[in-house]
Amino acid sequence: MRHRNLKTSHYRILAFLAIIAAAGVSNSSGQEKLKHPNLVIFVADDLGWNDVGYHDSVIKTPNIDSLTRQGVELNRFYVYPFCSPTRTALLTGRSPLGLGITRPIGGDAVLPLDEHLLPQTLKSSGYQTLMSGKWHLGSRDETALPHKRGFDSFYGHAGGFIDYYTHQRGGGLRRRPGGTQQGETPPPDWQRNGKTLVEEGYSTQLIGKEAIRLLRKRDKKKPTFLYVTFNAPHTPLQAPQEFIDRYKSVENEDRRVFAAMVDAMDVEIGKILKVIDEEKMRDNTIVLFMSDNGGSARGGASNAPLNSGKGSVYEGGIRVPAVIRWPGVLPAGKKLDQLTTAHDLFPTLATALGVKPLNKKPFYGQDLWKSFRTGKIVPHKDVLIASQSIALFHGEWKLIQGRSVNGRPGYRELFLINADPQERFDLSQVYPELTEALGAIIDRFPKGEPLSSRRGRGGQGRRQRGPESGQQRPRQQQP
Repeated sequence: MRHRNLKTSHYRILAFLAIIAAAGVSNSSGQEKLKHPNLVIFVADDLGWNDVGYHDSVIKTPNIDSLTRQGVELNRFYVYPFCSPTRTALLTGRSPLGLGITRPIGGDAVLPLDEHLLPQTLKSSGYQTLMSGKWHLGSRDETALPHKRGFDSFYGHAGGFIDYYTHQRGGGLRRRPGGTQQGETPPPDWQRNGKTLVEEGYSTQLIGKEAIRLLRKRDKKKPTFLYVTFNAPHTPLQAPQEFIDRYKSVENEDRRVFAAMVDAMDVEIGKILKVIDEEKMRDNTIVLFMSDNGGSARGGASNAPLNSGKGSVYEGGIRVPAVIRWPGVLPAGKKLDQLTTAHDLFPTLATALGVKPLNKKPFYGQDLWKSFRTGKIVPHKDVLIASQSIALFHGEWKLIQGRSVNGRPGYRELFLINADPQERFDLSQVYPELTEALGAIIDRFPKGEPLSSRRGRGGQGRRQRGPESGQQRPRQQQP
Protein backbone atom coordinates (compact mmCIF):
# COMPACT_ATOMS: atom_id res chain seq x y z
CA MET A 1 0.00 0.00 0.00
CA ARG A 2 2.83 2.32 0.91
CA HIS A 3 4.53 1.54 -2.41
CA ARG A 4 1.30 2.31 -4.32
CA ASN A 5 0.95 5.64 -2.50
CA LEU A 6 4.55 6.55 -3.33
CA LYS A 7 3.96 5.65 -6.96
CA THR A 8 0.79 7.74 -7.07
CA SER A 9 2.60 10.67 -5.47
CA HIS A 10 5.42 10.29 -7.99
CA TYR A 11 3.01 10.60 -10.92
CA ARG A 12 1.29 13.57 -9.30
CA ILE A 13 4.64 15.34 -8.88
CA LEU A 14 5.54 14.65 -12.52
CA ALA A 15 2.16 15.97 -13.67
CA PHE A 16 2.59 19.07 -11.51
CA LEU A 17 6.09 19.70 -12.91
CA ALA A 18 4.73 19.30 -16.44
CA ILE A 19 2.10 21.94 -15.74
CA ILE A 20 4.73 24.28 -14.31
CA ALA A 21 6.96 23.72 -17.35
CA ALA A 22 4.08 24.39 -19.73
CA ALA A 23 3.22 27.54 -17.84
CA GLY A 24 6.83 28.63 -18.03
CA VAL A 25 6.90 28.13 -21.80
CA SER A 26 3.64 30.02 -22.15
CA ASN A 27 4.90 32.92 -20.06
CA SER A 28 8.19 33.08 -21.89
CA SER A 29 6.51 33.24 -25.29
CA GLY A 30 3.51 35.25 -24.18
CA GLN A 31 1.30 33.57 -26.77
CA GLU A 32 0.44 30.29 -28.41
CA LYS A 33 3.01 29.01 -30.88
CA LEU A 34 2.10 30.66 -34.17
CA LYS A 35 2.40 29.26 -37.67
CA HIS A 36 3.57 32.64 -38.98
CA PRO A 37 5.49 35.52 -37.38
CA ASN A 38 3.81 38.81 -36.55
CA LEU A 39 4.34 41.93 -38.66
CA VAL A 40 4.33 45.57 -37.52
CA ILE A 41 4.82 48.34 -40.09
CA PHE A 42 5.38 51.96 -39.03
CA VAL A 43 4.97 54.66 -41.69
CA ALA A 44 5.93 58.28 -41.05
CA ASP A 45 4.43 61.04 -43.21
CA ASP A 46 6.84 63.48 -44.91
CA LEU A 47 9.87 62.52 -42.82
CA GLY A 48 13.08 63.64 -44.51
CA TRP A 49 16.48 61.98 -44.76
CA ASN A 50 18.00 64.30 -42.15
CA ASP A 51 15.06 64.03 -39.75
CA VAL A 52 16.21 60.96 -37.81
CA GLY A 53 18.89 60.78 -35.15
CA TYR A 54 20.90 58.04 -36.85
CA HIS A 55 21.44 60.43 -39.79
CA ASP A 56 22.99 62.97 -37.41
CA SER A 57 19.86 65.08 -37.20
CA VAL A 58 19.23 67.66 -34.51
CA ILE A 59 15.98 65.77 -33.94
CA LYS A 60 16.03 63.12 -31.24
CA THR A 61 14.67 59.75 -32.37
CA PRO A 62 16.12 57.23 -29.90
CA ASN A 63 13.46 54.59 -30.54
CA ILE A 64 13.78 54.66 -34.31
CA ASP A 65 17.56 54.71 -33.88
CA SER A 66 17.36 51.61 -31.69
CA LEU A 67 15.82 49.67 -34.56
CA THR A 68 18.91 50.35 -36.69
CA ARG A 69 21.10 48.88 -33.94
CA GLN A 70 18.85 45.85 -33.58
CA GLY A 71 18.08 45.28 -37.26
CA VAL A 72 19.02 46.12 -40.83
CA GLU A 73 19.17 49.72 -41.99
CA LEU A 74 17.85 49.90 -45.55
CA ASN A 75 20.23 52.57 -46.75
CA ARG A 76 18.90 52.72 -50.32
CA PHE A 77 15.17 52.54 -49.76
CA TYR A 78 13.06 54.33 -52.38
CA VAL A 79 9.45 55.46 -52.34
CA TYR A 80 7.36 57.90 -54.40
CA PRO A 81 7.43 61.71 -54.15
CA PHE A 82 3.90 61.74 -52.66
CA CYS A 83 2.12 59.61 -50.12
CA SER A 84 -0.72 57.94 -52.08
CA PRO A 85 1.57 56.38 -54.71
CA THR A 86 3.92 55.09 -51.99
CA ARG A 87 1.06 53.53 -50.04
CA THR A 88 -0.22 52.00 -53.27
CA ALA A 89 3.20 50.45 -53.98
CA LEU A 90 3.54 49.19 -50.40
CA LEU A 91 0.13 47.53 -50.15
CA THR A 92 -0.15 46.17 -53.72
CA GLY A 93 3.46 45.46 -54.73
CA ARG A 94 2.53 46.99 -58.08
CA SER A 95 3.51 50.11 -60.00
CA PRO A 96 1.46 53.21 -59.14
CA LEU A 97 2.61 54.66 -62.48
CA GLY A 98 1.05 51.66 -64.20
CA LEU A 99 -2.16 52.33 -62.27
CA GLY A 100 -2.18 56.03 -63.11
CA ILE A 101 -1.51 57.05 -59.50
CA THR A 102 1.30 59.59 -59.42
CA ARG A 103 -0.33 62.24 -57.21
CA PRO A 104 -2.15 62.32 -53.86
CA ILE A 105 -5.55 60.67 -54.19
CA GLY A 106 -8.38 63.12 -53.63
CA GLY A 107 -11.97 63.80 -54.58
CA ASP A 108 -13.89 60.62 -55.43
CA ALA A 109 -10.83 58.68 -56.58
CA VAL A 110 -9.91 55.39 -54.95
CA LEU A 111 -7.19 52.82 -55.27
CA PRO A 112 -8.96 50.55 -57.81
CA LEU A 113 -11.07 48.01 -55.96
CA ASP A 114 -9.83 45.14 -58.11
CA GLU A 115 -6.29 45.57 -56.76
CA HIS A 116 -5.30 42.93 -54.21
CA LEU A 117 -3.74 44.26 -50.99
CA LEU A 118 -1.21 42.87 -48.53
CA PRO A 119 -3.74 42.66 -45.64
CA GLN A 120 -6.02 40.53 -47.83
CA THR A 121 -3.27 37.97 -48.38
CA LEU A 122 -2.38 37.98 -44.68
CA LYS A 123 -5.99 37.69 -43.56
CA SER A 124 -6.45 34.67 -45.83
CA SER A 125 -3.39 33.14 -44.15
CA GLY A 126 -4.95 33.42 -40.70
CA TYR A 127 -3.69 36.85 -39.64
CA GLN A 128 -5.64 39.40 -37.68
CA THR A 129 -5.12 42.62 -39.64
CA LEU A 130 -5.22 45.86 -37.67
CA MET A 131 -4.69 49.49 -38.71
CA SER A 132 -4.24 52.72 -36.81
CA GLY A 133 -3.51 55.98 -38.62
CA LYS A 134 -3.67 57.54 -42.08
CA TRP A 135 -5.15 55.76 -45.13
CA HIS A 136 -5.16 58.21 -48.10
CA LEU A 137 -6.10 55.64 -50.71
CA GLY A 138 -9.64 56.84 -51.25
CA SER A 139 -12.75 57.42 -49.16
CA ARG A 140 -15.50 57.84 -51.76
CA ASP A 141 -17.67 55.35 -49.86
CA GLU A 142 -17.21 52.64 -47.27
CA THR A 143 -16.08 50.06 -49.84
CA ALA A 144 -12.89 52.08 -50.34
CA LEU A 145 -11.95 52.18 -46.63
CA PRO A 146 -9.41 49.90 -44.95
CA HIS A 147 -11.93 47.77 -43.03
CA LYS A 148 -13.43 46.78 -46.38
CA ARG A 149 -10.06 46.16 -48.03
CA GLY A 150 -8.52 43.48 -45.87
CA PHE A 151 -8.19 45.09 -42.45
CA ASP A 152 -10.24 43.72 -39.55
CA SER A 153 -10.30 47.16 -37.96
CA PHE A 154 -9.43 50.73 -38.90
CA TYR A 155 -8.98 53.76 -36.66
CA GLY A 156 -7.71 57.10 -37.90
CA HIS A 157 -8.27 59.35 -40.90
CA ALA A 158 -8.95 58.58 -44.54
CA GLY A 159 -7.68 61.73 -46.26
CA GLY A 160 -4.34 63.42 -46.79
CA PHE A 161 -3.93 65.57 -43.68
CA ILE A 162 -5.86 66.82 -40.67
CA ASP A 163 -5.64 69.26 -37.80
CA TYR A 164 -3.76 67.36 -35.08
CA TYR A 165 -6.16 68.45 -32.33
CA THR A 166 -9.58 69.02 -33.92
CA HIS A 167 -9.00 66.28 -36.53
CA GLN A 168 -10.66 68.46 -39.15
CA ARG A 169 -10.10 67.42 -42.74
CA GLY A 170 -7.42 69.44 -44.48
CA GLY A 171 -6.08 70.84 -41.22
CA GLY A 172 -8.03 74.10 -41.19
CA LEU A 173 -10.75 76.35 -42.60
CA ARG A 174 -12.10 75.81 -46.09
CA ARG A 175 -11.14 78.49 -48.55
CA ARG A 176 -12.83 79.91 -51.61
CA PRO A 177 -11.05 79.93 -54.98
CA GLY A 178 -8.45 82.67 -54.85
CA GLY A 179 -7.65 82.02 -51.19
CA THR A 180 -10.37 83.99 -49.40
CA GLN A 181 -11.56 82.35 -46.23
CA GLN A 182 -15.02 80.84 -46.48
CA GLY A 183 -15.57 80.79 -42.72
CA GLU A 184 -16.84 77.23 -42.69
CA THR A 185 -14.88 74.62 -40.80
CA PRO A 186 -14.59 71.24 -42.50
CA PRO A 187 -15.95 68.14 -40.78
CA PRO A 188 -13.64 65.88 -38.79
CA ASP A 189 -11.80 63.20 -40.73
CA TRP A 190 -11.52 60.82 -37.80
CA GLN A 191 -13.25 57.48 -37.58
CA ARG A 192 -13.43 53.90 -36.49
CA ASN A 193 -14.54 51.46 -39.18
CA GLY A 194 -16.46 54.05 -41.17
CA LYS A 195 -18.14 55.79 -38.25
CA THR A 196 -17.06 59.35 -37.46
CA LEU A 197 -15.51 59.92 -34.05
CA VAL A 198 -15.44 63.20 -32.16
CA GLU A 199 -12.76 62.92 -29.51
CA GLU A 200 -10.05 65.07 -28.00
CA GLY A 201 -6.37 64.44 -28.25
CA TYR A 202 -3.21 64.95 -30.26
CA SER A 203 -3.55 62.62 -33.26
CA THR A 204 -0.01 61.22 -33.03
CA GLN A 205 -0.67 60.11 -29.48
CA LEU A 206 -4.14 58.79 -30.28
CA ILE A 207 -2.74 56.68 -33.12
CA GLY A 208 -0.11 55.26 -30.79
CA LYS A 209 -2.65 54.61 -28.04
CA GLU A 210 -4.91 52.71 -30.42
CA ALA A 211 -2.00 50.59 -31.67
CA ILE A 212 -1.20 49.61 -28.09
CA ARG A 213 -4.85 48.80 -27.39
CA LEU A 214 -4.95 46.55 -30.45
CA LEU A 215 -1.81 44.71 -29.37
CA ARG A 216 -3.08 44.20 -25.83
CA LYS A 217 -6.45 42.80 -26.93
CA ARG A 218 -5.26 40.76 -29.93
CA ASP A 219 -6.10 37.09 -30.30
CA LYS A 220 -2.89 35.43 -29.13
CA LYS A 221 -3.73 32.29 -31.05
CA LYS A 222 -3.44 34.13 -34.37
CA PRO A 223 -0.51 36.01 -35.92
CA THR A 224 -0.90 39.80 -36.03
CA PHE A 225 -0.37 42.35 -38.78
CA LEU A 226 -0.38 45.85 -37.29
CA TYR A 227 -0.16 48.79 -39.71
CA VAL A 228 0.63 52.05 -37.87
CA THR A 229 0.60 55.03 -40.20
CA PHE A 230 1.26 58.32 -38.43
CA ASN A 231 0.16 61.61 -39.98
CA ALA A 232 3.25 63.12 -38.35
CA PRO A 233 5.26 65.06 -39.26
CA HIS A 234 3.04 66.24 -42.15
CA THR A 235 1.78 69.82 -41.88
CA PRO A 236 0.04 71.65 -40.29
CA LEU A 237 2.92 72.19 -37.89
CA GLN A 238 1.44 71.39 -34.49
CA ALA A 239 2.97 69.83 -31.40
CA PRO A 240 2.48 69.75 -27.63
CA GLN A 241 4.42 72.56 -25.98
CA GLU A 242 6.45 70.15 -23.87
CA PHE A 243 7.99 68.72 -27.05
CA ILE A 244 8.55 72.14 -28.63
CA ASP A 245 10.43 73.22 -25.49
CA ARG A 246 12.97 70.43 -26.09
CA TYR A 247 14.20 72.27 -29.20
CA LYS A 248 14.68 75.81 -27.92
CA SER A 249 18.13 75.86 -29.48
CA VAL A 250 16.66 75.44 -33.00
CA GLU A 251 16.38 78.98 -34.37
CA ASN A 252 13.97 78.36 -37.23
CA GLU A 253 10.50 78.22 -35.73
CA ASP A 254 9.06 75.86 -38.35
CA ARG A 255 12.00 73.51 -37.91
CA ARG A 256 11.58 73.69 -34.14
CA VAL A 257 7.93 72.62 -34.23
CA PHE A 258 8.62 70.03 -36.91
CA ALA A 259 11.32 68.52 -34.69
CA ALA A 260 8.85 68.36 -31.83
CA MET A 261 6.37 66.50 -34.04
CA VAL A 262 8.97 63.91 -35.01
CA ASP A 263 10.04 63.55 -31.38
CA ALA A 264 6.43 62.96 -30.29
CA MET A 265 6.04 60.29 -32.97
CA ASP A 266 9.25 58.58 -31.88
CA VAL A 267 7.95 58.48 -28.30
CA GLU A 268 4.81 56.67 -29.49
CA ILE A 269 6.89 54.22 -31.50
CA GLY A 270 8.90 53.55 -28.37
CA LYS A 271 5.74 52.84 -26.38
CA ILE A 272 4.55 50.38 -29.01
CA LEU A 273 7.94 48.63 -29.12
CA LYS A 274 7.82 48.34 -25.33
CA VAL A 275 4.42 46.66 -25.49
CA ILE A 276 5.77 44.24 -28.10
CA ASP A 277 8.42 43.30 -25.54
CA GLU A 278 5.96 43.11 -22.65
CA GLU A 279 3.66 40.87 -24.70
CA LYS A 280 6.63 38.54 -25.38
CA MET A 281 6.25 39.15 -29.12
CA ARG A 282 9.68 40.56 -29.88
CA ASP A 283 11.46 37.43 -31.14
CA ASN A 284 8.54 36.47 -33.37
CA THR A 285 7.77 39.86 -34.85
CA ILE A 286 9.11 41.63 -37.94
CA VAL A 287 9.16 45.39 -37.37
CA LEU A 288 9.55 47.73 -40.35
CA PHE A 289 9.87 51.51 -40.20
CA MET A 290 9.79 53.84 -43.23
CA SER A 291 8.77 57.28 -44.45
CA ASP A 292 6.26 57.67 -47.28
CA ASN A 293 8.28 60.31 -49.16
CA GLY A 294 10.99 62.87 -48.63
CA GLY A 295 10.40 65.86 -46.41
CA SER A 296 9.16 69.29 -47.45
CA ALA A 297 11.66 72.04 -46.63
CA ARG A 298 8.81 74.55 -46.49
CA GLY A 299 7.18 72.30 -43.91
CA GLY A 300 10.21 72.24 -41.62
CA ALA A 301 11.87 69.06 -42.89
CA SER A 302 15.44 68.47 -44.04
CA ASN A 303 16.73 66.01 -46.63
CA ALA A 304 20.39 67.07 -46.39
CA PRO A 305 22.71 66.15 -47.97
CA LEU A 306 20.36 64.77 -50.61
CA ASN A 307 19.06 66.90 -53.46
CA SER A 308 15.57 68.47 -53.38
CA GLY A 309 12.59 67.05 -51.44
CA LYS A 310 8.95 66.07 -51.43
CA GLY A 311 7.30 66.11 -54.85
CA SER A 312 10.59 65.54 -56.66
CA VAL A 313 12.19 62.39 -58.10
CA TYR A 314 15.62 63.64 -57.08
CA GLU A 315 17.06 61.67 -54.15
CA GLY A 316 15.70 64.00 -51.48
CA GLY A 317 12.15 63.34 -52.65
CA ILE A 318 12.26 59.54 -52.89
CA ARG A 319 15.15 58.13 -50.83
CA VAL A 320 13.98 57.91 -47.22
CA PRO A 321 14.92 56.46 -43.82
CA ALA A 322 13.93 52.81 -43.44
CA VAL A 323 14.88 49.88 -41.21
CA ILE A 324 13.68 46.32 -40.63
CA ARG A 325 14.16 44.18 -37.49
CA TRP A 326 13.62 40.50 -36.75
CA PRO A 327 15.77 39.37 -33.79
CA GLY A 328 17.64 36.15 -34.39
CA VAL A 329 16.75 36.07 -38.08
CA LEU A 330 18.05 39.34 -39.53
CA PRO A 331 21.54 40.55 -38.62
CA ALA A 332 21.69 43.32 -36.02
CA GLY A 333 23.33 46.68 -36.66
CA LYS A 334 23.89 46.15 -40.38
CA LYS A 335 23.59 48.77 -43.12
CA LEU A 336 22.34 47.33 -46.41
CA ASP A 337 23.04 49.16 -49.67
CA GLN A 338 20.69 46.95 -51.67
CA LEU A 339 18.38 48.99 -53.92
CA THR A 340 14.97 48.46 -52.31
CA THR A 341 11.66 50.05 -53.22
CA ALA A 342 8.21 50.24 -51.68
CA HIS A 343 7.01 47.83 -54.40
CA ASP A 344 9.41 45.20 -53.08
CA LEU A 345 7.87 45.00 -49.63
CA PHE A 346 4.81 42.86 -50.41
CA PRO A 347 6.71 40.04 -52.18
CA THR A 348 9.64 40.27 -49.75
CA LEU A 349 7.50 40.20 -46.61
CA ALA A 350 5.36 37.37 -48.00
CA THR A 351 8.49 35.23 -48.23
CA ALA A 352 9.65 36.29 -44.77
CA LEU A 353 6.27 35.50 -43.22
CA GLY A 354 5.90 32.20 -45.05
CA VAL A 355 2.63 33.10 -46.78
CA LYS A 356 1.56 32.72 -50.39
CA PRO A 357 0.61 36.00 -52.11
CA LEU A 358 -2.90 35.79 -53.50
CA ASN A 359 -2.56 38.56 -56.07
CA LYS A 360 -3.81 37.68 -59.56
CA LYS A 361 -2.01 40.57 -61.24
CA PRO A 362 1.80 40.47 -61.44
CA PHE A 363 3.97 42.19 -58.86
CA TYR A 364 6.15 45.05 -60.03
CA GLY A 365 8.26 44.60 -56.91
CA GLN A 366 10.96 42.02 -56.33
CA ASP A 367 11.52 39.52 -53.50
CA LEU A 368 14.65 40.74 -51.67
CA TRP A 369 14.40 38.61 -48.53
CA LYS A 370 17.63 36.77 -49.33
CA SER A 371 19.50 40.07 -49.49
CA PHE A 372 17.96 41.25 -46.21
CA ARG A 373 19.09 38.05 -44.46
CA THR A 374 22.57 37.66 -45.93
CA GLY A 375 23.52 41.28 -46.60
CA LYS A 376 24.54 40.34 -50.15
CA ILE A 377 23.52 42.65 -52.97
CA VAL A 378 21.33 40.99 -55.60
CA PRO A 379 20.67 42.42 -59.06
CA HIS A 380 17.53 44.53 -59.16
CA LYS A 381 15.44 44.88 -62.27
CA ASP A 382 14.85 48.33 -63.74
CA VAL A 383 12.58 50.50 -61.60
CA LEU A 384 10.56 53.57 -62.59
CA ILE A 385 9.39 56.06 -59.97
CA ALA A 386 7.24 58.91 -61.17
CA SER A 387 5.65 62.20 -60.28
CA GLN A 388 5.59 65.05 -62.83
CA SER A 389 9.02 63.74 -63.80
CA ILE A 390 10.15 60.12 -63.96
CA ALA A 391 13.25 58.49 -62.50
CA LEU A 392 14.63 55.25 -63.93
CA PHE A 393 17.05 53.12 -61.90
CA HIS A 394 19.06 50.90 -64.22
CA GLY A 395 21.93 49.16 -62.46
CA GLU A 396 24.28 51.84 -61.17
CA TRP A 397 22.62 54.51 -63.32
CA LYS A 398 19.72 56.84 -62.60
CA LEU A 399 18.03 58.77 -65.41
CA ILE A 400 15.60 61.59 -64.68
CA GLN A 401 13.27 62.53 -67.50
CA GLY A 402 11.18 65.66 -67.21
CA ARG A 403 7.87 65.71 -69.00
CA SER A 404 7.23 68.20 -71.76
CA VAL A 405 5.02 71.12 -70.71
CA ASN A 406 2.99 73.39 -73.02
CA GLY A 407 4.89 72.27 -76.06
CA ARG A 408 8.28 72.71 -74.45
CA PRO A 409 10.47 69.60 -74.69
CA GLY A 410 11.31 67.66 -71.58
CA TYR A 411 14.81 67.19 -70.24
CA ARG A 412 17.04 64.29 -69.29
CA GLU A 413 19.68 64.07 -66.58
CA LEU A 414 21.94 61.08 -66.01
CA PHE A 415 23.65 60.25 -62.72
CA LEU A 416 26.01 57.51 -61.57
CA ILE A 417 23.89 57.34 -58.47
CA ASN A 418 25.93 55.11 -56.15
CA ALA A 419 29.02 57.24 -56.60
CA ASP A 420 27.07 60.51 -56.71
CA PRO A 421 24.07 60.26 -54.35
CA GLN A 422 23.88 64.06 -54.13
CA GLU A 423 23.32 64.22 -57.90
CA ARG A 424 25.93 66.88 -58.50
CA PHE A 425 27.21 65.62 -61.86
CA ASP A 426 24.83 65.29 -64.81
CA LEU A 427 26.49 62.88 -67.24
CA SER A 428 23.85 62.98 -69.97
CA GLN A 429 26.16 64.89 -72.32
CA VAL A 430 29.05 62.56 -71.53
CA TYR A 431 27.03 59.42 -72.34
CA PRO A 432 24.42 60.60 -74.89
CA GLU A 433 23.77 57.11 -76.34
CA LEU A 434 23.16 55.62 -72.90
CA THR A 435 20.91 58.56 -72.03
CA GLU A 436 18.89 57.98 -75.19
CA ALA A 437 18.61 54.24 -74.57
CA LEU A 438 17.44 54.69 -70.98
CA GLY A 439 14.98 57.36 -72.08
CA ALA A 440 13.52 54.85 -74.52
CA ILE A 441 12.92 52.43 -71.62
CA ILE A 442 10.89 55.13 -69.87
CA ASP A 443 8.94 55.91 -73.03
CA ARG A 444 8.02 52.24 -73.53
CA PHE A 445 6.75 51.71 -69.98
CA PRO A 446 2.95 51.12 -69.94
CA LYS A 447 1.64 54.08 -67.99
CA GLY A 448 -1.84 53.82 -66.54
CA GLU A 449 -4.64 56.18 -67.39
CA PRO A 450 -4.80 58.94 -64.75
CA LEU A 451 -7.53 58.30 -62.20
CA SER A 452 -9.09 61.68 -62.95
CA SER A 453 -10.29 60.46 -66.35
CA ARG A 454 -11.66 57.10 -65.27
CA ARG A 455 -15.42 57.13 -65.44
CA GLY A 456 -17.21 55.19 -62.77
CA ARG A 457 -14.22 55.17 -60.43
CA GLY A 458 -14.16 58.82 -59.62
CA GLY A 459 -11.50 61.34 -60.47
CA GLN A 460 -8.38 62.17 -58.65
CA GLY A 461 -9.84 65.64 -58.50
CA ARG A 462 -8.10 68.91 -57.93
CA ARG A 463 -5.11 68.64 -55.70
CA GLN A 464 -5.86 69.59 -52.15
CA ARG A 465 -4.75 73.05 -51.23
CA GLY A 466 -1.89 72.91 -48.81
CA PRO A 467 1.38 71.04 -48.49
CA GLU A 468 0.61 68.33 -51.06
CA SER A 469 0.86 71.07 -53.68
CA GLY A 470 3.93 72.53 -52.07
CA GLN A 471 1.98 75.38 -50.46
CA GLN A 472 3.00 76.38 -46.96
CA ARG A 473 0.26 76.03 -44.37
CA PRO A 474 0.20 78.20 -41.24
CA ARG A 475 2.25 76.88 -38.34
CA GLN A 476 0.06 76.09 -35.36
CA GLN A 477 0.76 74.89 -31.87
CA GLN A 478 -1.31 73.31 -29.17
CA PRO A 479 -4.38 75.41 -28.34
